[in-house]
Amino acid sequence: MALYKRPNSKFWWMKFTFDSQLIQKSTNVANKRDALTIESAYRTQLALGKIGINTLQKAPTFDKAVDDFLQWSTVKHNNKSTTHNRYYFNCQVLKKYFGKTKVNLIKTKDIENFIVWRSKQTSRKTKEPITRETVNHEVLVLKMIFKRLVQNDFLRINPCTSIKRLPKNERQFHVITESEQKQYLLACPQPLKDVASLMIQTGMRCDEVYRIRRDEIFLDKNFLKITKGKTKASIRKIHLSEKAKSILEYRLNKFEGEFLFPQDDVDGQPATKTLDYFHRKTVKKLKLNFRLYDCRHTFATRAVEKGIDLLTLSSILGHSGLDMITRYSHPSEERKADAIKQMERMERKLQAKAV
Repeated sequence: MALYKRPNSKFWWMKFTFDSQLIQKSTNVANKRDALTIESAYRTQLALGKIGINTLQKAPTFDKAVDDFLQWSTVKHNNKSTTHNRYYFNCQVLKKYFGKTKVNLIKTKDIENFIVWRSKQTSRKTKEPITRETVNHEVLVLKMIFKRLVQNDFLRINPCTSIKRLPKNERQFHVITESEQKQYLLACPQPLKDVASLMIQTGMRCDEVYRIRRDEIFLDKNFLKITKGKTKASIRKIHLSEKAKSILEYRLNKFEGEFLFPQDDVDGQPATKTLDYFHRKTVKKLKLNFRLYDCRHTFATRAVEKGIDLLTLSSILGHSGLDMITRYSHPSEERKADAIKQMERMERKLQAKAV
């Protein structure tokens, strides 16, 4: 018999052999029916352990799981502060929705409901609807949080597994005209003016410009080096125009510290406002409508219109392939009209030769 009572003991004991090993221990209950339930559960735990399935730990609340994830992210991304910061802000939205719900109670349907809810929100900065790309980033972080919960034996199944990415919004890119560029740069405060100018002159990303260090600039050789990036292709040389060189030379002379764009013009101090804040304030004042990132798109479009081949342009922009180039280069209507006229001229020449 698997259950028995010892003399002078009110508790039931279980005794059985599992995997050639004698198991003998108290159930710590006096009711036989409860003891049978405990014995059955204990046998199940032993069986799961034998096939490599650990016993689940007590499920935490979602906000506690987020805190654990962010602690891990701090260590994992200690040299990539932008990655950790992005995770942090994504987590604030997730905590707002799931709060103190036990993680084992969150099902796939709850995550689908979060996506519907989040898609109806508006951005605090732009006051425009949240993009699908933003929602996808937040769901990606949610998947990572649940993956850790599964790995640490809090859950057996990740409820996000069957969740698919939302199709990307058709992003509206704007190619800045020469007139708009002149107005904008005249109205820009520093350091936004120099950051935007360098983006237009080199095609660099905003954060690449903002992170430029003194030891990465080689003015005598007309280039600077990007030593950190989100992909291997991002790590590259940036060849400089005369305008770009003059901006860098000015900032090299103006600041003595490590960075050419020190926060608040004091090296190492935190910024009180972001570049995006100053950009939105400037375009609103001028009644223009484009993003700071459109400076990079403008560079790409102008490069294509001046005959730069796509392979070279891809390398300049720091892309690993050609598939992204079509998103960044947008021929103007004048350029497309000229292309049709050029085709007509070539066709007339061919017809003349045939005669």
